[in-house]
Order: sequence, then structure tokens, then C-alpha cells
Amino acid sequence: MDFDIITHAGGLRVALKGRLTFTENEAFRRMLAALASAPGAAARIEFDLAEVSFIDSAGLGLLLHARDSWRGQDGRVTLAGAAGQVARMLTLARFDALFDRAA
Repeated sequence: MDFDIITHAGGLRVALKGRLTFTENEAFRRMLAALASAPGAAARIEFDLAEVSFIDSAGLGLLLHARDSWRGQDGRVTLAGAAGQVARMLTLARFDALFDRAA
């Protein structure tokens, strides 16, 4: 899993790339730590999933962990750009009820 963090007026946008599975657990947690120290981190974080090619239940859990971490800081986490298998997994897991949609 690779990622780019982009700061904008509304908060942070994290463009994830590759697979989001248990194997990426440590890298994802390091990325969350980087987000926590970034300017504007407590505001809003948008995970752009357009370039995520695969997600499994562990990857879904990582997104939930990020959401719970930022809600604890009065922040907001949104998901955007999911397609193919990733979009199907988000739908099956009913993530539309768990996350805000990106504008």
C-alpha cells in the first residue's frame, strides 16, 4: 500500500494505492500517525480509494479504526472514489451507513 497526503482547505486527502489487507496493517498505522501530526488533521480526512485495487475484511477494519480515531478527536472521515471490488466490499459491509460521503 502506498499513499499520498494532500492538504487542502477542508482538511486532508489521503490517496491510497494498491491493496488494503492485513499485510498493510503496520503501514496503515504509520500513515495514521503521520496524519495525526499533519496540520489540519483534526478537521476532516478524505480517503480516496480510486487506486485501491483490492480490500478485504482487515482493510475494512483499518478504515473503521481511522474513522473511530478521528471521531474521538471531533473529526470527520469520508470515503471517495471506490470502484470495482472495493466498491462492492464497501456496499456489502454497509459502509455507506458508517462513513460520510465525500462531496
